[in-house]
Amino acid sequence: MTTESSPRPTVAVVTDSATGLSRAMAESLSVGGGFLRVPLPLMVGDQIFTEIDDPGVNEKLVVASAEGRRMTTSRPSPGAFATAYESLAKEGYEHIVSVHLSSELSGTVDAARASARGAAATVSVIDTRTVAMAEGMAVIAALDAARAGGGPAEVEAAAGNAARRARLLFYVPTLEALARSGRIPKSLAIVGQMFQIRPIATVAQGRLKYLERPRQEASAVKRLGELVAADARQALEEDRTTVGESGRVVVAIQDFYGSSLADHLSDVVAKEFGGDAIIQRSTVPPVLAVHAGLGPVSVVCEPASLVHGLTSTVA
Repeated sequence: MTTESSPRPTVAVVTDSATGLSRAMAESLSVGGGFLRVPLPLMVGDQIFTEIDDPGVNEKLVVASAEGRRMTTSRPSPGAFATAYESLAKEGYEHIVSVHLSSELSGTVDAARASARGAAATVSVIDTRTVAMAEGMAVIAALDAARAGGGPAEVEAAAGNAARRARLLFYVPTLEALARSGRIPKSLAIVGQMFQIRPIATVAQGRLKYLERPRQEASAVKRLGELVAADARQALEEDRTTVGESGRVVVAIQDFYGSSLADHLSDVVAKEFGGDAIIQRSTVPPVLAVHAGLGPVSVVCEPASLVHGLTSTVA
């Protein structure tokens, strides 16, 4: 964070709403200035919503899902990015680092690059090759570097490092929504339903990748808890290698109407790591819930020293 005696940062950070930053966290991160989010539009039938502007969008998606209505997502328009970049340039920022979800999952990076070419400030567009709070960790690391007085290269490097070191796990209770959105073949969803498969996935090389396919919910929950603990342990060891015994791990848990599983995972982490873990809770981004349906849970583990801006808001 900057102080009155600190030089004003010259680098700003822009991101999209696929991070799933909670409203409180986004507001906290915005206090220092030089930070904007561009919403990803959601289409329910012929209606368009944005999860940033519409606090009731989650309920709308639940109703639409129950009614079997068509739901899709879209990348932001280049104009939305142009507006964000122009606003920050007018505030005096000389460079903007625009940090976004994987280009393998969305055209958001392309839209950002199209707007960057005509921006008043210079713009670097970062493809994090990930999503949800793994992307969010990159955003927070970039903000930390910018507010510490870092130049464009340092801010870009901070974002890239945090994105690479974030460990993302994603639990999908049913494959039906993924098939409906075209993310997986319908035949796979039918097989998954027959055998009660509850996949555990991650994002690798920018794309959704299934790690394991346990059968039955109880088996999946148990295995997911084991994988989360292992990821948290590795991130904690990395942080202690960097900062010594004071090192900690940030565990960001997001759910979309899957709070019982999210609560269980939070308890698993708290029991094993105690004060060495900083647990942060928020909602799976609605733009992901459109494709994953009701009940998905994501967990991201990150060495705490990489995301000071996050630890200062929740510690």
